[in-house]
Parts: sequence; C-alpha cells; structure tokens
Amino acid sequence: MKKTIGLTLIVFAVSFLTSCASNGLVLPKTIPGTIKTYTVNQEGTVEILGQDIKTKPMHWLYVQCDHWSGCYMRCQGEINSCKKVVKDSGLQLDYVVSGR
Repeated sequence: MKKTIGLTLIVFAVSFLTSCASNGLVLPKTIPGTIKTYTVNQEGTVEILGQDIKTKPMHWLYVQCDHWSGCYMRCQGEINSCKKVVKDSGLQLDYVVSGR
C-alpha cells in the first residue's frame, strides 16, 4: 500500500512539474527599416553586435507577457544595449537579473 501511494505521488509530482515548466523565452521582433544591432544564437540568446560577448555578463530581462510564470529574454552584452533591444521590440521590461 505504501509503495502504491509513493508511486502515485511520484507520478503526480513529475506530471505537475512538467506541466508547470515553461520555456518562457521571448525573442525580439525585428522592425523593418532599422539597423540590426543584435543576433540570436542557436540557444536563443540575444548577442549584441560590436561588443565583446566573452567578457560581458549574461542578463535575463523579464518582460510583460500573458504567460502565468512570466517571460524573459536572455541577452549577452552591455545592459543598456539589451534594454534597447527590448524597447525597440515593443516589449515592456519588468526587471533585469544579471550574472555569469
């Protein structure tokens, strides 16, 4: 009986966690007629052109969206450049978390 309850709880926990998991990743929109100042790599990270990406920290820019757990744009470069990409894409910035 205990094994059945334990197994049921494990199955429930795994299904709950996978249903709650969300990519939440937002990619910037390119506006026609503007100079492109960034690229998006294969992992979905926005890389600011003309900046030394290796020495700049990674930023997670959380933006307003309809998803319950929120959405973010991952960006590598100077923070002001990353904020400009968010603004130019028509997204509204909530807050920024920076790190390596």
